[in-house]
Amino acid sequence: MAHTRITLDDLLRRPDLAARLRSPAMELLDGELVRQPLPSAGVVRTVVQVAASFDERAFSLRVGVRDPVAAPPADVLRPEVSLARPGETAFARPAPPAHRLVLAVLVCDRSDLAHLRLRRCAVAGVPEVWVLAVEPSTGASYSDPVEGRYRRRELLLPGEPCSPREVPWLQVVPLPRRDDRAQMQRQVAA
Repeated sequence: MAHTRITLDDLLRRPDLAARLRSPAMELLDGELVRQPLPSAGVVRTVVQVAASFDERAFSLRVGVRDPVAAPPADVLRPEVSLARPGETAFARPAPPAHRLVLAVLVCDRSDLAHLRLRRCAVAGVPEVWVLAVEPSTGASYSDPVEGRYRRRELLLPGEPCSPREVPWLQVVPLPRRDDRAQMQRQVAA
């Protein structure tokens, strides 16, 4: 039996497929429903810290954690944190388009694990992506997607405030300084 790829149109026609994609652990990648592995404790801490920072400051933007983002014809991506303009992201079936995001944040244990997801974001037209690696505490901002690649890359330094390019007034510190991270780990262990 030949394997068929699932498209976004299939999700609209088949409620059983759409229901499976409602789980925040599921992504549609190259037409196949894929369950993402459970995140490490470091990834969860970083996601919570970044999402909370945005939530405190992003008054006119919608902050999402693992919200679906449509990338036609056969991908639904789930960045760990996303920023979008509220009027443009009212739930579109099956998900709002990627080019309507202001920022997607990919958080992983090591930066090399984000390469494929970063490429998918570029193909989908996400205007800016931050890739944050938990160990070592590193980050980079990618912007200006053209033909499936980002033309601009900037380092995000631990302890330094950063802003998405489309909303420069929104400053957050996505990566703690190393001594801050050691202090957080001591507090968690106590």
